[in-house]
Amino acid sequence: MKQPNSILKIKNVICLCVFFSSVQLYAQGYGQPLTMQGINHLSVTSTASRSAGGITTGIQNDISIMFSNPAMLQSLQSLQVTFGGLYQSWNAEQTQQWIPLRYLSNFSLLMEGLTDSLSDPIPDSDLSRALGPEDSIQRPYDSIKPNWARSKKYTFPLQAFLAVPFSVGGFSFVAGAGVVEYANLNYYFQNNNVLSPSIGSQRPYGIHLPGLNDTVYVKWSQYSQSREGSIWGYGSALSMAISNKFSIGFSGQILSGTSDDIETEVGRGRLRFGNNSQRYYFVNDSVDYQVVKTGTSEYSGMELAVSAILKGKYVSISGVLKAPSTITRKYKTTSNIDSISLSISQTLNEEDEIFLPWRGTIGLSLAVREDLTFGLEYEFKPYASATYKDAQGIESKPWLSSSVLHAGFIFTPQSWLTLRGGYFEQSEVFEPTGNPLIGDPVTYAVYSLGCGFLFGGIRLNIGYEYSLMKYQDLWQTNINLNSEKHQNIFADISYIF
Repeated sequence: MKQPNSILKIKNVICLCVFFSSVQLYAQGYGQPLTMQGINHLSVTSTASRSAGGITTGIQNDISIMFSNPAMLQSLQSLQVTFGGLYQSWNAEQTQQWIPLRYLSNFSLLMEGLTDSLSDPIPDSDLSRALGPEDSIQRPYDSIKPNWARSKKYTFPLQAFLAVPFSVGGFSFVAGAGVVEYANLNYYFQNNNVLSPSIGSQRPYGIHLPGLNDTVYVKWSQYSQSREGSIWGYGSALSMAISNKFSIGFSGQILSGTSDDIETEVGRGRLRFGNNSQRYYFVNDSVDYQVVKTGTSEYSGMELAVSAILKGKYVSISGVLKAPSTITRKYKTTSNIDSISLSISQTLNEEDEIFLPWRGTIGLSLAVREDLTFGLEYEFKPYASATYKDAQGIESKPWLSSSVLHAGFIFTPQSWLTLRGGYFEQSEVFEPTGNPLIGDPVTYAVYSLGCGFLFGGIRLNIGYEYSLMKYQDLWQTNINLNSEKHQNIFADISYIF
């Protein structure tokens, strides 16, 4: 009996919803849903500090560090105004290397997009059974290849500051206000061979080959997610000299920003693995669907910091402590699901948040000569304690700790010229899939250099920063080689009254 179209559509909707929901349940390691990615990428707004590896202790007469180390404002001698900006070149790519399987030799060829070069096998005349689809070379229904590369360039303002020193009751103060990019939210992820369930997973366990006359179904798709935007900080800072050698500082920022978010999933096939008592086999059945989620996120929060510095003739020590804070994200997402038989559109308005724990920095600067200073700074970021709460109120701790050690130098060969350079080992808040060292985050080196020029009351700082992040995602079936390169050129100009 033929079913009415309305009943068929309802069944299709139910099947699609179940089909799509399996991504979050099973396809771990291929990229979590787009939530708070990018918030951990805090911006260093001072060109002088960034050129010297991100150190703040030893940076003199620079109002751009008022939110990262407000006690250092005491080095200002007069009213100062600063503006700055950034140019960024970003390149990312992924290369997949698949391992031939013992019982399913052409599976790796299908994943690598190489089966088009193979001819179907010629049947044996003595074969005592009818040939089925499992006896043919399985081929893709699209032209998507496993590897991808992507690049983009960004130009945007980074900061604007004003600070002025004054005295009250015999104590020296410096007050400042500014607007800065608090966090750069730009983020991208892509995998052209997502398998759900993840049959090649290393942990917690892999999916076993099907037993006799059993069948295992696996969804095969292309998945990508991207985010572009920034969180801005609007605030002020105050520094006070307790004595000639000891100063304290306080700063506060109101955080606000937006981002454009996109998630895309394209169905590539429905893999059917079986065992018919003679051999293992798999068949790629056609499936045609696309899920596109587009939306905007609005971020809000607050950050408070207190710092202190003890200055000596040759050695100075400073410490910064940032109070716990919560960043809230209100997002509106429209999901469009298109398949052969139906099209669905749904819009959601929801809210989630992430709680950041106490964070801090301790720094040391050493003036080895009058014109040469070295600095070391340890930035403590225990993000493993950060708590994420989703729209349903479910809490989790998705991040890893990412503490960083900074090192840099400042060399002033002439009164009008300053040279800077530095290095630090950046640490992300995630680990590679199948990481042999569980809980060890992705890390990579960041190198920087720059110079400063002083002409009367105008100071110009220019800097360059280079980083190349590489890591491997490991499965029993394949290795994904990921790389992401950043090249940043940044500058600020100050007028000293």
